[in-house]
This record gives sequence, structure tokens and C-alpha cells, in this order.
Amino acid sequence: MKDRRKLERFNLKLRGEITVKTADQMKRVFHLRTRDISSGGAFFYGVDPLPEGTPVQINLILSIDKLKKLMGAQAHVEISGIVKRSEPSGMAICFHKDYQMMSIKGRRNHRSNKTAALDLG
Repeated sequence: MKDRRKLERFNLKLRGEITVKTADQMKRVFHLRTRDISSGGAFFYGVDPLPEGTPVQINLILSIDKLKKLMGAQAHVEISGIVKRSEPSGMAICFHKDYQMMSIKGRRNHRSNKTAALDLG
């Protein structure tokens, strides 16, 4: 079977936090890891998957050495997305185009700090 993906995927185990609002407007938070990731989405494993179509907020921590050199610390990426596929081992989430990347230091020191958007797509 031919792989229909248009974006290159990377087998990275990144730490992530997925937040979803429940029907009663409460927040539910999952602490997960990616199995693979691209600029357009990621598969998160080890969780009871959310239903397809569920909107989510994602916070990823990037500990890649090259990014540490550029950012001066680990990088934090804030992304919104939607669950595209659910299966027993986890869920695939498609990222929306707008997201922010900042150093962990910047996030801790000034949460509302304007940062440059990073276009990975």
C-alpha cells in the first residue's frame, strides 16, 4: 500500500500535554508522548483516545540539541488541533497552521510574551 502522506514524519518521542474541554466546560489534561510527528500533525500513544473531531490544545516540549542552541533552553510549542483518527493504542491529531514556539525560560518568565510564529509546514 502506498503511503499517502505529503509531509515527512519523524519518529520522535516528544513529551506533550493535551488539553480538551469536556461537555460541562471543564478541562481534561493528558500527559502523553508522540510516536511520530510531522509539521502537520502527530500520533500520541498510551491514552484512551478522544473521539474523532475533538478540538484540542497541545503543548509540546522539544529537547533537541540544535533547538537548545538556538533558543537557549528547551523549546515549548503551543498548538491547537483536532483529533483525526482514534485507535486502541492512541490518536492522530492534525495541527492547525497557527502555533507559537518559545523557550521554556520565556514561557516561565512571561506567559503573555509575544513570540515569533514558527512555520514548520
